[in-house]
Amino acid sequence: MGDNFAAATEAFLSWLSEVGVRINPKMVIADLRSEGRGRGVVAAADFGEEEVVFSIPRSAVLNVSNVLAGTSNDNYKEAISKIPNWLALTAAMAAEGQRTDSKWAPYLAILPRQLDSLVFWSSPELAELQASTVVNKIGKTSAEEMFTEHITPLGVYDVELYHRVASVIMAYAFDIPEEGESKETEQDGDADDLVSDDGEDEKTVLSMIPLADMLNADAERNNARLCSDNEDLEMRTIKPIAKGEEILNDYGQLPRSDLLRRYGYVTQNYAAYDVAEISTQLIVSSLTTGITLGDAVAIETLSQQEMEKRIALAEREGVYEESYDLARPGPDGPAIPDELLALLYIILLDNENLEALLSSQSSLPSRSKLSTELVGKVLVVLLALREKEYATTLEEDEKLLQQAQLSHRATMAVNVRLGEKQVLREAMQEASKFEGSNKRMRFLSQPGTESSKRKAEDAPYRKKKGRFT
Repeated sequence: MGDNFAAATEAFLSWLSEVGVRINPKMVIADLRSEGRGRGVVAAADFGEEEVVFSIPRSAVLNVSNVLAGTSNDNYKEAISKIPNWLALTAAMAAEGQRTDSKWAPYLAILPRQLDSLVFWSSPELAELQASTVVNKIGKTSAEEMFTEHITPLGVYDVELYHRVASVIMAYAFDIPEEGESKETEQDGDADDLVSDDGEDEKTVLSMIPLADMLNADAERNNARLCSDNEDLEMRTIKPIAKGEEILNDYGQLPRSDLLRRYGYVTQNYAAYDVAEISTQLIVSSLTTGITLGDAVAIETLSQQEMEKRIALAEREGVYEESYDLARPGPDGPAIPDELLALLYIILLDNENLEALLSSQSSLPSRSKLSTELVGKVLVVLLALREKEYATTLEEDEKLLQQAQLSHRATMAVNVRLGEKQVLREAMQEASKFEGSNKRMRFLSQPGTESSKRKAEDAPYRKKKGRFT
């Protein structure tokens, strides 16, 4: 296996020279399998800042335009030009992979054959992710429907091959500006699902870029970037790199759930970007059926009609979303997004202030005033309900990771769901410290007391008396 690995690397390097790729002699392709990775690019000597590591002519890039330039089949050209870009590239790469005389054969030979991205996980393996919403973003079924609709008419249908090729594209492809455009080249890392078509912008081309995609990624230590401001594409350093250091790209600030979904691995280096989602459905259902705060204090439940009025206002104010991302608090911002605070503020407003907003006599206040004590208390309860959707606790997951018998995929799943629970806990801590005034908030009291009954009767916004939970 080692000989095949080395031989494939040598054949690839020879091919790079043939197609005009210029490589700085200060870089080498390294075998990183001992570290649980494949190949990587390492500095064999010191690099300065803004130094070219390698340059790639656009003719060597594997994209639909370059593939079609090498074929005389006009019917194929016409058919493939009519389908979405990512599907066209999937079809083109799959076809090139079947050709022994393909221009890109030495490059295709070094691309991974086995991937751990989520589309390849079994149902029991996906179940290890528990309540993580990343499971809903895999898009396997919709991808297969598009394979059938768009690629099958072009030739033989092989769903497993298309999944593997599409996943390689999702993990390694770049959106490169068309020649003459100066837009910064980006690795295609912002898609929400497998069937994204981020490369369809009229001024960019979704492309596989030999050698550029061999760089591993690190959110904190990235030291190189692909640039397209010259005729050739160039990988340049963005800081000095010492001899022996790995040359690293960056996928952007991806949570580990997306790192696993797209690239098939998890690393602690991306833990700072973990997110946890809370759905608006959970929020609305909880506040229409009723929740109890600390010390048996309850808040008034809302009728469906009242809730719809408040949701409509949230939509008007641009703060309504199907779900909200909670993040780790840090220099870039708090754990809880403004939009979520605004939604809860609107839901918890008393009738007088709600009507003032509805009639545009007032506007949503600043974050500090949105962060009322009641909003914080309610949010803590809602986040706790969200955490309970997971089958294990945060503490149980921490213990599981100390056990050596976990499989590789199970270990990655536990890390993902643990990170999400940590984000939820951090958001609870943040919400528990809210101190904004409750003077505009709806009535809250202890159920069953005389004062609560009297206040309930006097409250002008009560639909039914004594409806506390």
